[in-house]
Amino acid sequence: MAPWTWWQSARTIAGWKPDFILVRYWTPWLAASLGSVMRLLPRLGCKAPRILLADNLLPHEPFPFTGPLNRWILGGTDGLVTLSESVGGQAAAFGYRGLRKVLKHPVYDHFGSKLERSEACSRIGLEPGFRYLLFFGLIRSYKGLDLLLQALASSDFTFWSSSEGKGWKLLVAGEFYENPQPYLQLIQDLGLADRVVLRTHFIPDEQVAAYFSAAEAMVLPYRHATQSGVTQAALHFGLPLVVTKVGGLAEVLEGSGAGELCDPNEVSLAVALQRFCTSADREAYRVAMQKLSESYRWEPFAREVIGLAQEAALLRA
Repeated sequence: MAPWTWWQSARTIAGWKPDFILVRYWTPWLAASLGSVMRLLPRLGCKAPRILLADNLLPHEPFPFTGPLNRWILGGTDGLVTLSESVGGQAAAFGYRGLRKVLKHPVYDHFGSKLERSEACSRIGLEPGFRYLLFFGLIRSYKGLDLLLQALASSDFTFWSSSEGKGWKLLVAGEFYENPQPYLQLIQDLGLADRVVLRTHFIPDEQVAAYFSAAEAMVLPYRHATQSGVTQAALHFGLPLVVTKVGGLAEVLEGSGAGELCDPNEVSLAVALQRFCTSADREAYRVAMQKLSESYRWEPFAREVIGLAQEAALLRA
C-alpha cells in the first residue's frame, strides 16, 4: 500500500463504521502501512477496537528495522491475537503489554474432502504401488528439506532399506523459494534419486486434496517456526505428522498421539521417522489426528476474536 493511500484507506474504513477492525499481519514489510492506517483511525473519529492477528512477528529471513516496525504496529493495536505461545512471547519482548489471546489456528477446510488413495494418486500422476511421505509447501532453508533428505539416508532410518520400506518414497510438493541446485545435488550425493519424487512447481488449490490423500504422513523438519498452515491442512485431511519441536508446531502435536515429535536435526528426525514407519498400528495416528482436528474449528476461534474485541471496546469506553 503506497504511503499516499494510507489516509484515504483510513477514511474509507472509518466511513464503514465497523464494530471492530481485524488486521492480519505476518511480516514487518507490512508494518509501516498497516500500523499507520490503524493509528489514523482514532483521529478520524473511528472508535472501533483495532485487533491485530499476528501469524509472525519475527520474519524467517533477516529484515531491516524489524524491531521498530513491530513496535510501530503493536503500538496502534487495542488487542492482539497470536496463533502460538512463541509469537505471544515475541510481542512481549517488543514491549506489548495490552490485551492478548493465543488461539488455535483453525483447520484449512477449503481444499475439499479426503480422496480414496488410488484416486488421489491417479489425479496427480503418482504410482499407487508406492507409499509416500509428504513434504509440502514453499521450499525455504528454515523448513529443513535438507535435514529430511539426510535423515532418510541415515543409518538410524533402517526402515528405508527394509523390504517394506523399499516401497516408500518421499514426495516433495512445492516451489523452490531459493536456489534449487544444493537440494538437487544433495539428492544425488545421498543416492536418493530414485526415492524422491519432485513436484517443485506451484500446487493449485484443486490439487491439494490429492497430495494430502495420497500420503502416509506429512513431515515438517523445520529448523525454526511459529506455526504452519500446512499442519492445519493436515488436520483437515487426518494426515499424521512427523514434526520438529520448534515454535507452535510442537504445541499442535504434543500429547495427541497424532504423529511423532523430534529435535531439528537429522538424527532425531531419522529416529522419529523410524518410529512412525515401523509402528504396528499406523492407522492409530490417523484416528488421533481426526480427533485432534475437532478442537481446531472456526466457530470457537471467531467467538474468541469477537470476545477480545468486545473487551477492548469496554476498556476504550
